[in-house]
Amino acid sequence: MTAPDFPIFDSSDFSGEEGAFYFDLVRLEDRPDIPRGFPHRHNYYHLLWMSEAAGTHLLDFESFEARANAVFFVSPGQLHAWASTVQPKGFVINFSTEFFVQMFPRSDEIAQYPFFHVASDAPVLYLEQAQHDALLPLLLEMEKEMLGRAEARLDIVRSYLLVLLTRLRRLYPETTREGASPQSHSLTKRFKLLIDQHYLDFGPLRDYAERLHVTERQLNDAVKRTLGKTAGLLVQERLVLEAKRLLSNTDMGVAEIAFHLRFEDHAYFGRFFKKHTALTPGEFKKRYAGPG
Repeated sequence: MTAPDFPIFDSSDFSGEEGAFYFDLVRLEDRPDIPRGFPHRHNYYHLLWMSEAAGTHLLDFESFEARANAVFFVSPGQLHAWASTVQPKGFVINFSTEFFVQMFPRSDEIAQYPFFHVASDAPVLYLEQAQHDALLPLLLEMEKEMLGRAEARLDIVRSYLLVLLTRLRRLYPETTREGASPQSHSLTKRFKLLIDQHYLDFGPLRDYAERLHVTERQLNDAVKRTLGKTAGLLVQERLVLEAKRLLSNTDMGVAEIAFHLRFEDHAYFGRFFKKHTALTPGEFKKRYAGPG
């Protein structure tokens, strides 16, 4: 069975800006091609601000409700699709990795914004009406700057976006378990970010612990206190996610994927995958790839 070639959008031209892509913003109601109900990816950050919607958003094989006052955060490379039974209203904000890095030049700053981690447990915020209404002026100011096309507009937009993301971060539900210290929480955040960057490069948990300047036991204890799961399980979950992406989006065979993910034995990879998903790699590919 041949996997479909899911579209990948390398840049966004919603704003009609010429030159290199850094940022754009558009109203959902102004784009007949949105929502996109077919699975696709972006090579940039994608924020969906839904003032009105009623449907489903599929993000990396998990289904979330798309509804009024929902804010979705999609990172580069994530597979997603969504649909709405009503005409959606709100905004799409797209910004490049370069634009993101300009806002957060240090990795420890990025770690403070959990909703853009691929390993995030909750890539959506469901706002109360008052919260939505309080933050909406920030998007309107960004829209005003982009439509005005005045000098240094991207500098002003970057400032508004930083305020918006910081305000949203305050509303983001903490997943820290009762009794977890701020130090454990901080270490777990940095560990999750490191997994996203090095899950194919690093081997045993010791590699992560050394990079984070802690012992394996300290790292495992921090993750257990914070999330109630082992540090090793977080790494395994990231490998499973990448396996799902490769199975659904490439023609690679199971043995190839196992080798790519650093498994020496493809039979062991098959058992590993089934343990985490209750499906064999072949069953998963058949379910999500569809006919070629």
